[in-house]
Amino acid sequence: MEPLAGWMVAVTADRRAAEQVAMLERQGAAVMHAPVIRTLPLGKEAGLRTATAALVDDPPDILVVTTGIGVRSWFASSWTWGLGESLLEALAHTQILARGPKAAGAVIGEDLPVHWRAAEETMSAVLDHLLTHPVAGCRVAVQLPGRAGEDFADTLRAAGATVIELPVYEWVVPDAAQPARRMVQALVGGELDAITFTSGHAVHNLLALAGPDAEQVRACLADGAVSVACVGPVTAAAAEAAGAADVVVAKPARLGAMVRALAGHFVSRALRLDLSGIEVVVQGARLEVDGSEVRLTRRERLLLESLIGSGGAMLSKSELARVAWDDDVVEHTVEVAVNRLRSKLGRAGVALETSNRRGYRLEARRAAHSDRRHKAI
Repeated sequence: MEPLAGWMVAVTADRRAAEQVAMLERQGAAVMHAPVIRTLPLGKEAGLRTATAALVDDPPDILVVTTGIGVRSWFASSWTWGLGESLLEALAHTQILARGPKAAGAVIGEDLPVHWRAAEETMSAVLDHLLTHPVAGCRVAVQLPGRAGEDFADTLRAAGATVIELPVYEWVVPDAAQPARRMVQALVGGELDAITFTSGHAVHNLLALAGPDAEQVRACLADGAVSVACVGPVTAAAAEAAGAADVVVAKPARLGAMVRALAGHFVSRALRLDLSGIEVVVQGARLEVDGSEVRLTRRERLLLESLIGSGGAMLSKSELARVAWDDDVVEHTVEVAVNRLRSKLGRAGVALETSNRRGYRLEARRAAHSDRRHKAI
């Protein structure tokens, strides 16, 4: 099976979402796309054109770039305003510092040099680097990463620098909140196995969109049942601040690296069991029995996970009913569901034992080491 087969992953991004969904699906994941963020260009109305013209007239000593999209959008806008060539000339002798590889790559794409790049890819790393040098009297232009960087700018101003802020775009909550609300319900309902974030602001927006369910969302993140995949350390820090216990961080901070890291993380969560001499691989809602893949319904998955988690103990029909059904059900309903699960286990189904009076138990043990491997990522 593919490493993410059987797992449900929610994608919260707006930009490059289709690309991310395709990557995850190639690894076998079932994907729910629910953007919690919207990238909104600001343009001249937010003062970007005025700030750009000011830099052309009086070039900065230092330029701090923070995001690839911000750099590309800024230069694209400058050309539409007739300032592109003048901006390149103005920055020819400016010391350019980049927060990370994407921002650095965007600068190089404009035929400008990058004089320094933060190893930790954080604004705090950039600030620490700046403050190791005297900045008093320097003009420092800062391409803002989605939201106003008051702390960053204020610290530089306190050190004596003149700061010119470049508000290229901002991240806001999406106009259509229904997909995000559905994702929140899936999260608190235990239907998600992982969530991906490509921006720390997306983490904040998720909690904002959750509204009255925000504390439940925090609790779900904190119990570690849901893995949180982050594109880099800044996003991971936001997820951890929201209480996420199981955080997967991409290294380097790239979309493909995040998907690869998540796939590797879930390989370790697959269970290889010996059921009556038959090896069964359990990955969320997907089984591999005798080399054939089998899909489980959500209810069948809950029943199987409970039986595995019991360690061979007998579970009554009422106990299983509480696990897999929200409402009260008669015992016959449980019997039918368990029989369907047994049928999907094929030859291994004999390990699912029935006691007419007491309930059900699964005779399972960890399978011996297998040489089979997941498909290459």
